[in-house]
Amino acid sequence: MGGREGAGVLDVKPPQLADEAAARVASEQFGLAVEDLAPLESERDLNFRLRAGGREWVLKIANPAEPPEVLDFQLRALAHIAARDPELPVPRALTTRSGESTAQILGSDGRRSRVRVLSFLPGTLLSGVEPGPELLRNVGVTLARLGRALRGFFHPAAGHELLWDLKLAARLLERGGEIADPARRELAERWLRRFETRVLPALPGLRAQVIHNDVSRHNTLIDPQHQRVSGIIDFGDMLHAPLINDVAVTLAETLLAGNDPIATARALLGGYCEVEPLQPEELTLLCELVGARLAMGLVISAWRVGQHPENAEYISGDDAALERALGRLNEIEPE
Repeated sequence: MGGREGAGVLDVKPPQLADEAAARVASEQFGLAVEDLAPLESERDLNFRLRAGGREWVLKIANPAEPPEVLDFQLRALAHIAARDPELPVPRALTTRSGESTAQILGSDGRRSRVRVLSFLPGTLLSGVEPGPELLRNVGVTLARLGRALRGFFHPAAGHELLWDLKLAARLLERGGEIADPARRELAERWLRRFETRVLPALPGLRAQVIHNDVSRHNTLIDPQHQRVSGIIDFGDMLHAPLINDVAVTLAETLLAGNDPIATARALLGGYCEVEPLQPEELTLLCELVGARLAMGLVISAWRVGQHPENAEYISGDDAALERALGRLNEIEPE
């Protein structure tokens, strides 16, 4: 597959640590008197939700393959966002007893990992609701505010290579054969070839910065009562890329709910452009970028199922929705 994650955190099993040991880490390293602790689902790390001192936190134990400079990149970005737009609902980091941003621990399987603690954000996952126009508009507003808050921020690790980097979508053509179903494979490869010919040559001319790169249904928390975003979590796919890629990722994700693509785009982009108007050259490429992101999902899912058959149900959970959304997009003229 190539790239840091092709032979890194998505290939390496998540860390292992018993609940009792995790509670000790929170206490000894971060000074938290844990009252309650429960594991959280994660693709590549080991996370725990815990309560201490009347507040809730997330103890995040990074995959042993995660470079420490990438964790530093994420934590410094969160601090930058908090300084630029304090009202944005993103996690806040807790330092260790000694004032460090992370601590190193030894897992129960003998591997070493970096640990950090972030504030827990309340809300319902966007994946659990069918978003209407008002909520989609607020998702767009929040995404644009997040992009503005990250503007001007940089870090040496911002250029790290990532499997989910939309700029590198064409590389996945070599892995199209991982998709067993011929019709699904042909659909994904068609959009990846379109990306290679129509989008890739134009990317260097687009405005770029550090972006979240994964404001998805599983990383967006909402307040259903007020139809507003209550939290953006998981900065693990953050990198330096064209700004429009951030929009394409989120739009692709919202299409998985089965909504009308045009109506969904109108609501999401309406909110985004209230804060950050998109440029004509960005809008021209948006449909192609959305299609490429959906196609990436199908290829990466198939590849990862082959790597981790024991986790096939979790990995391939969105495959049918990805194929359906890509098929519907296929019926739309990009213009």
